[in-house]
Amino acid sequence: MNIEIANRLVELRKSHGYSQEALAAKLGISRQAISKWERAEASPDTDNLMALAALYGTTLDALVNTENDQYILGNAPSDDAESAQAVPEKLPKTELQKKGIKLLKFPFPLFVVLVFVVLGFALQDWHPAWLLFLLIPIYYHFAGALTVRKKKPRLLAMPVPEVIVLLYLICGFFFSLWSTAWVLFLAIPLYYWLVGCFYKEKTPSENER
Repeated sequence: MNIEIANRLVELRKSHGYSQEALAAKLGISRQAISKWERAEASPDTDNLMALAALYGTTLDALVNTENDQYILGNAPSDDAESAQAVPEKLPKTELQKKGIKLLKFPFPLFVVLVFVVLGFALQDWHPAWLLFLLIPIYYHFAGALTVRKKKPRLLAMPVPEVIVLLYLICGFFFSLWSTAWVLFLAIPLYYWLVGCFYKEKTPSENER
């Protein structure tokens, strides 16, 4: 893999506060795989690239935009004319990916601001109406997760922590359950553990049955 892309992956991981272990858990892969990507010894496949882009809130083009982008998913070009002409075909987008792309194009933050202002002026519900703003990262992380082709990375990219935080605040503000609603946070490691340990992608032969 191109060393510039490897360095970019390191910078993005560190800027978002992930260790190699934490990022590996998010993607459902080993820490060694992350380490090889960042040393330019191996290349992430298309699904992992899409999962990374969704996790970091960027586009796939921005993630791999260098002079040698076309080689990130394979080896460097050889002198052989035939191999130089070989261009990998792009897989068609699934229905979920198409829905995710549509959701990403929707101006959701403007919608949230509009609802917040209406509730504030009409009902004087400035608090706790500000909780609506927590829906913005939830919305975009969910939409980004839908653009991931494989189901396991898609599940790991879901905005589970953000949803738990929102539920905790709702339980606290509306029902005064601050002292007991904290148990909701136990669902976060449980979710990632269950998906990471027990969910297995079906092989093509299994899907055909």
